[in-house]
Amino acid sequence: MRKLLSIVAALVSLLALQSGAMDMAVAQNMDMAVAQKWASAKVVKYRVEGVHNGREAVVYGDYEGKADVIDRITVEFSWDTKKRKIIGSVTVIDGKSELSNIKSDGTNCPPPQLKGEYEHFQSVSTSMISGDQIQIKGTRIYPPASVSNYPGSCSMRAIPGGKEEALLWVTGAGPEALGMPIMPGSPISVAADRKSFSAKGAGNWVWTYTPTLLQ
Repeated sequence: MRKLLSIVAALVSLLALQSGAMDMAVAQNMDMAVAQKWASAKVVKYRVEGVHNGREAVVYGDYEGKADVIDRITVEFSWDTKKRKIIGSVTVIDGKSELSNIKSDGTNCPPPQLKGEYEHFQSVSTSMISGDQIQIKGTRIYPPASVSNYPGSCSMRAIPGGKEEALLWVTGAGPEALGMPIMPGSPISVAADRKSFSAKGAGNWVWTYTPTLLQ
């Protein structure tokens, strides 16, 4: 029971830091059964699904050409709840970027025409930069395209594609977060079934953590 109370206290403190205030009504909305379940866990396997959803430049260089970009990446690893560190190997699965609403934003010129596939993030390698944080090195791939000559005119010209280095970071987290109160607008969002929780990351990424009990 003492261990469970320490977990509850930690969750209350976390929510207080996030929201700037914490009242008893919110604290009472914690799921004590879920908190107790995960308080006894030793090792969990995480499936972390990252979803990017934002408007991005999709042509290489300083040209007018943007699209609404959805991209996905899945990261799997094991988490030692006592040592609060990632253990074992890390697996990364890339998804394909999806583009819509391609336009030459801020102009009255036709949209760019992409001559290949744009990939917002394609993983290359992973490394541990601390016991609880994974760094994923990747590449952003721009296809050859036709773009307008704005601001000179709206006539189109061909430009080459290109690549840029990109980085993502995934941080381990305690599964006791699943016992937190479900609070709309909170930086950490707990699913209604309390099987996963989500956190907003940099660069229009949202990371959803789904733990499975191993020990």
